[in-house]
Amino acid sequence: MSANILANEGVSLVKASKYAEGIEKLSQALKAQPAPVWFLERSKAYLRTNEVQRALNDAEQALSIAFERANRDLMADAQIRRAIALFRLDRYADADICAFWAIRLVEGARASEDDGQQNKVNENGDYTVTAKEVQDANQAAEASKKNDGLSAAMGGERSKSTTVRNLAFSWRIQALTKMDQLEAGAPGRKVNVARYPKTKVQVEEVDNLHVDEPAEEPNKPKIPAHILSGLHPEPSDSGSWAWDDVWREFRAEHAKHDIRTDFYQNDTTLNVSFFVKNVPKDEFRVDAQEQRVTLGPIPNTPSGSLTLHLLDKIRPADTTHTVKSMKVELVLRKAIPGKWGALRPPTASIFDNITIGQASHGTRDEFIGHARSLGYDSPSSFSKNAFGDDTRAWYLALLDKLSPVTYDTVNAPAAPQSTPDATPLKPSTVEAVTKENATPNTAAPASSAGPSYPTSSKSGPKNWDAIDLDEDDNPEGVDDFFKKLYKDADPDMRRAMMKSYVESNGTSLSTSWEEASKKSYTTSPPDGVEAKKWDK
Repeated sequence: MSANILANEGVSLVKASKYAEGIEKLSQALKAQPAPVWFLERSKAYLRTNEVQRALNDAEQALSIAFERANRDLMADAQIRRAIALFRLDRYADADICAFWAIRLVEGARASEDDGQQNKVNENGDYTVTAKEVQDANQAAEASKKNDGLSAAMGGERSKSTTVRNLAFSWRIQALTKMDQLEAGAPGRKVNVARYPKTKVQVEEVDNLHVDEPAEEPNKPKIPAHILSGLHPEPSDSGSWAWDDVWREFRAEHAKHDIRTDFYQNDTTLNVSFFVKNVPKDEFRVDAQEQRVTLGPIPNTPSGSLTLHLLDKIRPADTTHTVKSMKVELVLRKAIPGKWGALRPPTASIFDNITIGQASHGTRDEFIGHARSLGYDSPSSFSKNAFGDDTRAWYLALLDKLSPVTYDTVNAPAAPQSTPDATPLKPSTVEAVTKENATPNTAAPASSAGPSYPTSSKSGPKNWDAIDLDEDDNPEGVDDFFKKLYKDADPDMRRAMMKSYVESNGTSLSTSWEEASKKSYTTSPPDGVEAKKWDK
């Protein structure tokens, strides 16, 4: 089997949360061809299995190869992977410096420039850069970009560069915030990182840990599968059965309350639609936090409310909502501009009632892994004995345990920690944020004006965000959006869009050929609409 096929299979396995198998495939591919992209993919997998030092080693190996090949984009990606691994190792000063180097690469700086970042230490050797200093510098840079409206309108900056810069900036803020909580002289304040590590990790040394060994080497140690996967071994058959019992009961109750959801985004906003009926408009409230939005009351939910956990941070004060007869719409403004890889964190689908497209609610192993990451190592933590026949009360208690209050930003796998129990939303105590009463952003008053773009209008740019559409309006912009999406799509994406749209009679649209090629679509009209054959 070729290295490319092995690597592609490994990447797919990692995306499917099958980290042990993915690591094995990537390791076999790397033995044949040490490609920096594959090192970065394996680095991500190692982070998910809490093998952080190996994740760092792979990121540094990718950086070394990318530097030799003068591949600026891969060098920036590798520096971000280093920053994430160093953050997980509590080396916050080093994490900030690596994220800074990633930003410099995106900005076009020489790969070997002497920026002096490592020398920003005091007499005790503590790193002196602060989160406020970085935030102020970033705000000044953003203000400078906004002043150049024509350049922004003409696409003066690559979307990829914007995403990488925003990701690196996010990790800088997280690392410096954590570092600020340390006492003077703590190891996390020290600078020990090199821009380009001189010591390379030999591919064969790492690979041998993950490739099946021949029978003639019986004395060579093997790593148990549960270590590679990041899960603890099942204590016994009875323990495994208990987890199966919890999972079965949970899914049976959980599936009763699924809410179909859709979203789309641009660089600054997220538009999320929840397809629910009979929402009491006068009583409806929204509680928006930086990485969590709670709505209520929502019919057909056990707690009476719905909580949307977000992958990244938003500006809570800028959140608006609209309640319609068949759905609730949210408009969320991103704290840092740039496209998100997903709406929610990877594990959110395990415990929330939000169903996006054909996405599932996770597997048994993902459920157990998530529970254990929160400190629940035994299925007895979810016993129904104390609840008798009250399955609903047991289910609500289980949700409280599984639902974290916050997430680390942008796919940052956090170390296990205890979290306070989630509290169901009480509509009477949460203030509604609507288009009429949304709090203006005092930090950036200019944001209320229309966007900057070339126009021949005598009245200047039109602020389309200020227009409130009636419920029955059907703007042509939606059609234009899909036309542009199809025009800019690659051949695989176009095939996926055509297949899903035609087979579903216009009720489904997929942009993933990997997904669309393996399934047959059926007509799935929105709630409240009945599909009929044209000749009936």
